[in-house]
Amino acid sequence: MSIEDKLMSSVLGGDADWLPKAFSQAQIHIKLLLAVGPDELKFSPLDEAIYQSFRREFPIFEVGLVEDDLHEAMQTGNASKQWIDWVLEWKDKVKDWDQGSLLRKDPNQDYISGNTTFCIRIQFLAIEIARNKEKFNHKIVEEAQKQASGSSGGCCSRC
Repeated sequence: MSIEDKLMSSVLGGDADWLPKAFSQAQIHIKLLLAVGPDELKFSPLDEAIYQSFRREFPIFEVGLVEDDLHEAMQTGNASKQWIDWVLEWKDKVKDWDQGSLLRKDPNQDYISGNTTFCIRIQFLAIEIARNKEKFNHKIVEEAQKQASGSSGGCCSRC
């Protein structure tokens, strides 16, 4: 069995064992994003390399609103070979590169029902790193800071 076939069958083949870990990682991700902010959040020493490679391979991929089902795109989409070839580049470089992950479709919202899609870890990393660098994760942080401070936009919390 080729590595591509293994990837498709084991990671994307419907095994639900990944879900509790993916859910936990999603919770950790949003807490870190809100606490540290997108400009300071680093996933690994390879962030810049992942970002550059992702944008070289997928220059017009819209990270501001992920409408594609990345699970479907890897299996049958027009870009499935492109995605598979790209993710396989990271198999010896990124730990758990093929682990199932949850991704927010809209970076302006939390991990809520209707705003998540399934992907593998290297896709999650590439998209979230791009969102941080391209300023798509800033609004959710700003909104959370406003809510935490009790500010309604006035000069003080009593306005």
